[in-house]
Amino acid sequence: MDIKRLSLFLLAGLALPITQAAAEPFAFQGQLNDAGSPADGLYDLEFELFSLESGGAQVGSTVVIEDQEVVNGVFLVDLDFGDVFDGSERWIEMGVRNGDSMDVYTELSPRIKVGKSPQASYATKAGVADGLSEPFWTEAPGVLAFGEDEGQDQFFFNRNRDVNSTDVMVVHSAKAGLGGMTLSSWSNGMPYFGYATGGFMRAQTYYDPGTDAWVVNKGGDQLEIDSNNDVIVTNNLIVGGTITSLSEPTTTTQYKSYTPETLYTGLTGADHIFNNFAGSVGPVNSPLYVRADLDLPHGASITKITVQFVDQTTSTDIRVQLSQRDLGTMAFTVTNLRDSLGAMNGAVQTMVIEPNPAIVIDNTMYTYDLRFASSVGNWPSTGTMGVRSVLVEYNMD
Repeated sequence: MDIKRLSLFLLAGLALPITQAAAEPFAFQGQLNDAGSPADGLYDLEFELFSLESGGAQVGSTVVIEDQEVVNGVFLVDLDFGDVFDGSERWIEMGVRNGDSMDVYTELSPRIKVGKSPQASYATKAGVADGLSEPFWTEAPGVLAFGEDEGQDQFFFNRNRDVNSTDVMVVHSAKAGLGGMTLSSWSNGMPYFGYATGGFMRAQTYYDPGTDAWVVNKGGDQLEIDSNNDVIVTNNLIVGGTITSLSEPTTTTQYKSYTPETLYTGLTGADHIFNNFAGSVGPVNSPLYVRADLDLPHGASITKITVQFVDQTTSTDIRVQLSQRDLGTMAFTVTNLRDSLGAMNGAVQTMVIEPNPAIVIDNTMYTYDLRFASSVGNWPSTGTMGVRSVLVEYNMD
C-alpha cells in the first residue's frame, strides 16, 4: 500500500469539540490517499499526540481505531487522548494500515498541528489558556484572563464607531430599543457589577432576589429601589438644585442644596479655595466670607437651614449670616443667624437653623445670600474651618 498524504478540511477545522464540558473527546476529520487516489474501504488508524512538530515526547495515550470506513478519501473519527490540553501547542501523528492487515502501521508525515477548538474547550473546562499564541491569554488557576496587565488592551462586541482611548470594553447592539449586556446568576444568586481601584472593591450595584431590590452599595447599602419601587436613601440626600415632583404634591415643602462647588464660587474678592476635608474655606488671615446665593422663588418662606461644616479650632467659630441687598438703594443689611458651638477635631458637624419668624423671600425688593465668615473676623489655617454643604428648606404658600 502506498499512502501518500493526510490533509484536513479547513472549512470544518482540525478539531470540533464534542462537548464543552471537557476538552476530550473531539472530532478529527481528514482525507486519506492510497496510491495517489482517494482511499475507499476499511483501514486501521493509529493516533499519537506530541508536544513538538517533530521529535519531542508523546503526550497522553495512543488512540487506535480499527476498521474505520473511509469513503472517497474522507474519514471522521472521535479522538480522546485524555486530559492533555493545557494551552500548550500539540501535534497529531497518524499511522495507517489496511483493515485486514496485521502489518505495522505506516507513519504519515508531517504531523498535524491541533487547532484552537480543543484548546477553547480546555479553557471552558479548566479556566486557563496559557500558551495560546494568538490571543493574549494568561494563566491563573481557575481564572481565564485576557490582555496584558498594563491595561492597554481593548475588547469590543459589535463595534460600529470610533474607539475612544479610554474604552476598555464596549458592547454594541444594532437593534432599536433595549440593547446591551446582561449579568445573570442562579435564582438565589445576586448578579452585581463592581467598581475597584488599587486592588480593592470600592462600590457595587446588584440585584437581591430575596428582597426584590436593586441596590447601590458603597460601604453599606446607600441607595435602594425596593419591591414596591420606592427609592430608599441611606444617610443624607444632597441635591444641587430644586427637587421637582411630577405628581400632585402632598406638601408645599421644597429644598435647595449647595455643595462646595456652588459655595466657593461666591467667594468675594479672592480666588476659589477648596479643601478636601473642610470644603469651602476663606483665605488664611482674611476677613472675606464664603457665599451662597439664595435664588429662591418669590414668596418662598425659609423654615430651616442645615449646614454641614468643619470646626477644628477653639478660638474661631463659623458665623452664618443672611444678607439682603435693597434693589433701590443697593445697600446691604446683614443679620447674624448663628455661630458654630465648639471645636471637634477630625469631625464633620451639623448646624440646624430654624428662623423664627421664617425668612420670606421678596424678589421685588431684595436679593439674598447666605454668608459664612469667621466669628473673630479672620479665617484660621486652611482645613481648620470650612463649609461642606448647605440645605435650605422652604415652603411655597
